[in-house]
Amino acid sequence: MLLQRHKAWLALACLAACANPVAPTGGPPDRTPPALVESTPSRGATHVQDPEVRLVFSEAVEPASVTRALTITPALPQRPDIRVRGRIVTLRLPSPLRPNTTYVLTLDTNLRDLRGVSLKEPITLAFSTGPTINQGRIEGRVINAATGMPVANVDVYAYALGDTLPPTTLPAQPDYRTQTDPEGRFRFAYLSEQPYFVIALVDRNRNRRPDPDEAFAAPPFPALQADTAATPFARPWLLTARDTLPPTPQRAEALSNRRLRVRFSEPVRLLSPDPQNWYLFQNTTRIALQHVYQTAESSPEVYLETEPLTPGTHLLRIGSVADTVGNLAPNDTLRLLAVDRPDTLRLRFLGFVPSPEARLLSDQPFGLRFNAPPSSLAAAIHLTDEAGQARRFHLQTANGTTFWLVLDPPLQLGERLTLVLDGRVLGIADTLWQAVLIGLSESDLGSVSGLVISPDTTAPIVVELLPQTAGLPVRQVQLTPGDSLFRFEHVPEGRYRLRAFLDRNANQRWDGGQLIPYAPPEPLVWLAEPLQTRPRWEVAPADTLRFPPLP
Repeated sequence: MLLQRHKAWLALACLAACANPVAPTGGPPDRTPPALVESTPSRGATHVQDPEVRLVFSEAVEPASVTRALTITPALPQRPDIRVRGRIVTLRLPSPLRPNTTYVLTLDTNLRDLRGVSLKEPITLAFSTGPTINQGRIEGRVINAATGMPVANVDVYAYALGDTLPPTTLPAQPDYRTQTDPEGRFRFAYLSEQPYFVIALVDRNRNRRPDPDEAFAAPPFPALQADTAATPFARPWLLTARDTLPPTPQRAEALSNRRLRVRFSEPVRLLSPDPQNWYLFQNTTRIALQHVYQTAESSPEVYLETEPLTPGTHLLRIGSVADTVGNLAPNDTLRLLAVDRPDTLRLRFLGFVPSPEARLLSDQPFGLRFNAPPSSLAAAIHLTDEAGQARRFHLQTANGTTFWLVLDPPLQLGERLTLVLDGRVLGIADTLWQAVLIGLSESDLGSVSGLVISPDTTAPIVVELLPQTAGLPVRQVQLTPGDSLFRFEHVPEGRYRLRAFLDRNANQRWDGGQLIPYAPPEPLVWLAEPLQTRPRWEVAPADTLRFPPLP
């Protein structure tokens, strides 16, 4: 009797374990995403009245991922009931279903199997409660405007329009939703045949609305017609970011009796290292600041050096600071507690930028980096040519610790200069640091030329040579409307990407447009493959930079 009971408990335990779907163990790694192998109703079915939808996948799916991945059009008055049993998903839609309506169910790339392998592109199932099903389609491609590369897993939203004008506001939710595949392509199917406003969005918070800090792509045209042709639009959606949120000062603290640190909500840059832009008070007495600086070109921290502070509460009013795209930080006032801890930071030289022996173009910067602001730096720098003659220069700094040489006149082709930094600027006697600046010669440089064709003969064209080799500057040439030939001279050896855009607002930089109010992005084209330049060679790509035809 006891043995029979023991066997019964084992059987129950086995059944319980089998009822919980878990990832199988052992064997080779699973890299195959689940696939839809059967559905009820079937794709494209008409006269559907049963509100229950049954989906059968090639393998068991992770239950929570079904809810995250599912979108249903038209929007339902309440969430559907979702049941997941291994590889079978059952959805019960609110009944009754709308008459003569096309329902579109989309499962995006959040759907995954029990091993965490996600879909590579969305799955779409559509059926109709009437005798016909919508057949409208819109296809396109999303690329990263900064790199020219396709972007996968980006949400794409379609909003139905009553006419060909863009919306003045976006509805709370899009009418249709899909995502891009690994090649950046997207496809809407089973749409009502009418115009749509179609946007791409990196929807990090999954609220299906564009937020200020999310990358987006405005449509190339305000109204895109869904039809049965299924021809992808020639112009891609250009994913860009428009950061409109200002950095906020979060905390000020005393590191010592002479050094303060202010932390911001994001990386910032000083608009000026002038300490007069900052205000430090104890009670009603303003305390002089000696230096304001950063230890990196872009950092969330700003440091202040002051005269010795009396322990106690102080107030600090923020000076001129912006984030990396130019949003100004508010001039907030922060409270801090000064300490009587002595300041032990010693000034150190961190090195030459880009290197102690630098081969440079005439417009390529050369700098010196320190861990804190030095005093009287220019007097400690001796710059001479090969004949031993002093070379004129002055220094510029944006962050107070990296100082750039500005030569007068600029560095010449083939010129060789020697820079000596006297260690006494750091309080170190009998120590010198030396660097050599070499102007690249004609024999070190090549050129790039090519052809760009645009159907728009009214806007100037800007062609950019973007280095993929570290340390090389971006080069730019501007063509007047109607011109098609471009040429870059004195190009250092390296690897480059080539792109061109129509500079319709003549500001010499590419603009990505905006969603609301709608402004189209400036047309942008990339050369498909990178270029490798060589000394004394002219590189002329076989492909033409060609803008798509105007609508």
